[in-house]
Amino acid sequence: MKSALNMNEVSTLSTVLLTNLDENVFFSKISEFVQNEFNEYKVLVFETYQDGSTVLKAENGKLVKDGIEYNKGEGLSGYVSRMKRAYYSNSKRDPLLATTKRDDCVESELSVPMNIDGTIIGTIHVQSSNEDRKFNEEDIATINNFLKEIETPLTNLKMYLIAKHLNKQLQNQLEMKEQELLNRGPALNNGKKSAKKVEIIGHSNTIMNVLNTAERIAKEDFPVMLIGASGAGKKLLAKRIHNLSNRAENECITVHCSAIEEAQLEVELFGKQDRQGIFEKANGGTIIFDCVEDLSLNLQAKILRTILSGEIYRVDSNIPTSVNVRIISTTRGSLETAVEEGRFREDLIYRLNIVSIDIPALSERTDDIKVLAEHFMNNGKDKDQYKMLTSKALEKLIQYNWPGNIQELRNVMERTYILADDRYVDEHHLPNLVQEVKEEEVIIEDFSEMTLHDLEKAHIIRTLDHLAGNKTRAAKALGITVKTLYNKLHSYGLVQPKAE
Repeated sequence: MKSALNMNEVSTLSTVLLTNLDENVFFSKISEFVQNEFNEYKVLVFETYQDGSTVLKAENGKLVKDGIEYNKGEGLSGYVSRMKRAYYSNSKRDPLLATTKRDDCVESELSVPMNIDGTIIGTIHVQSSNEDRKFNEEDIATINNFLKEIETPLTNLKMYLIAKHLNKQLQNQLEMKEQELLNRGPALNNGKKSAKKVEIIGHSNTIMNVLNTAERIAKEDFPVMLIGASGAGKKLLAKRIHNLSNRAENECITVHCSAIEEAQLEVELFGKQDRQGIFEKANGGTIIFDCVEDLSLNLQAKILRTILSGEIYRVDSNIPTSVNVRIISTTRGSLETAVEEGRFREDLIYRLNIVSIDIPALSERTDDIKVLAEHFMNNGKDKDQYKMLTSKALEKLIQYNWPGNIQELRNVMERTYILADDRYVDEHHLPNLVQEVKEEEVIIEDFSEMTLHDLEKAHIIRTLDHLAGNKTRAAKALGITVKTLYNKLHSYGLVQPKAE
């Protein structure tokens, strides 16, 4: 073994790993590097799955197809993954190795877990055929120092593997459920639908935190509020929560609150004597209120009554009907301003916002742009028709602010696929993505003749103009409460007093 790590080689390897999230390439490169450092008989790398099972992925820098697999706790890899600490054996008679398959010539073996913030993604094994070779704590420290130096690419790989495993588990669960329904036959299905897979693309820490939160709350059955800009994926996440919930086999109906006139929307929600409304159709399932801030106060009151009583009244009936639905709401921003302006009921917020999830804009998850862009380009295409982004094209996409978020990216990439003749999409194939910059008129005022009251009024008005009238943000910028801001605006005659 070399006396110390070659930091230039470590740095080069780290750069290579940062540009690749294929676990096969990842583990092969790691085994190759460790083999060069230790120069022993074999260096093996096992991948550890979330259920604790392990599978051999790489040997001496080469990918292993259909490698040895161990169930949870079996083999040295399973033991090290379960215990989350390194282990070395300098004896062929070690009872711990009884369930481990290895060559007869191996005299000693060292195994170190790849532990990323408490998650084991794999194990590194160094095997020696030399009778005099005895592994020790110094060898463990060498590998741990190496893993520390490549911590960033390992963290990226961990998040990618978590997303991959979750998607695989969800797909397996859906396939099992579909098969179960098929086995029951149509007579036992009761008209219920099996959940369809809802795929949310991305591996950045930001989106993974959102997905992990959504998965944890999916089966809890309480109302959820999803907050994010237009096109950020709120409705998609809402459907994913439904499909992960215990209501997945029942209806999930989206209500576009801003698209239907109030009277018609009331009929659509609560029904009439000769037709069911959405609450009845979604009984046992989920209703998604998209842009809930656009609901009228009248409908807000009736929805609140339904939440509290579990009953609805059809528009032309006084007979109550029991319903059991889960409500997921989406909004483009905080509802605090709508409450302060009297456009939204504060008591309804408390009922809808048991848990809220902030969905990041695309500009906040630039690590996902490449995978999203190539997914939108190649979705539905055969593999031999796939196109890839060059580094220049990716740089252009990342530098753009994406005010339309994921929906805008989808439109751009679907158009780009058609217009690009080559397999590799370069920056000139992309449309002219120019961020709109608003020029602000500079106004120079003479404050020498203004009273303190007028100065305060001018400053408040200018702050509101700068923040597009958002009173919550304006109050924060001014260092006052929203209530104080409203009192001042009322004193200036700019707003009506808030109704008690």
